[in-house]
Amino acid sequence: MGTRRKVLVLGSGYISEPVLEYLSRDGNIEITVGSDMKNQIEQLGKKYNINPVSMDICKQEEKLGFLVAKQDLVISLLPYVLHPLVAKACITNKVNMVTASYITPALKELEKSVEDAGITIIGELGLDPGLDHMLAMETIDKAKEVGATIESYISYCGGLPAPEHSNNPLRYKFSWSPVGVLMNVMQSATYLLDGKVVNVAGGISFLDAVTSMDFFPGLNLEGYPNRDSTKYAEIYGISSAHTLLRGTLRYKYSQEFQVLCDGRVVAVLPASQDQIQWE
Repeated sequence: MGTRRKVLVLGSGYISEPVLEYLSRDGNIEITVGSDMKNQIEQLGKKYNINPVSMDICKQEEKLGFLVAKQDLVISLLPYVLHPLVAKACITNKVNMVTASYITPALKELEKSVEDAGITIIGELGLDPGLDHMLAMETIDKAKEVGATIESYISYCGGLPAPEHSNNPLRYKFSWSPVGVLMNVMQSATYLLDGKVVNVAGGISFLDAVTSMDFFPGLNLEGYPNRDSTKYAEIYGISSAHTLLRGTLRYKYSQEFQVLCDGRVVAVLPASQDQIQWE
């Protein structure tokens, strides 16, 4: 038997159960789950050996700090706006932390405090961002090893269900916040094309940036630019690139459907994608 380790998982949403299933494979890991969704914790507790803790970290920061102090690792699966709050508790108690979310400016501001605490906080550890970063660096490093210069980098990545299971108007299976997925499509984006910075406005006009993807002709795919791609020139070490675009890959949807938020229709997406009608 190895040394028993303690892991705190914050959040009980869609992605939490796969994480718990993975952690449960190691009998030397003691898992604690913290969430303000009591019913969700109870359901997870029926399937996995966890220490359930009902808490609202926004209102119970002292309780959060007390809980974090007992852990070897914190996995934050909360909405991205709450990661800085968790990170500060980890810094204070010198506990490592990981999350799948983007490194936001608010998290980036904590970098010096993280270093001073002597801990590790890693973000962007999902599929996109995450695995795409690793594949990108593997390819870029191999190219540099043979003396190549990176002139263009274009990557489209996305979590796609098997074609036979893309049987809904969105052609998508939610593994994280449905509202987050839908609103992500409407975010503004920036990328580099032939040496020029291209800014794509958010909202309805964003659909003008959607491009059909035909590298797998048997699949009905499309891609759109994802957030700010230009910052990855420095992160990837490819300042020589005149084109740099990180995009999201999705199946095309083919039916008109309504987007609901809190029971209210906030948008109607038509099959043609020529127009979105916001209520």
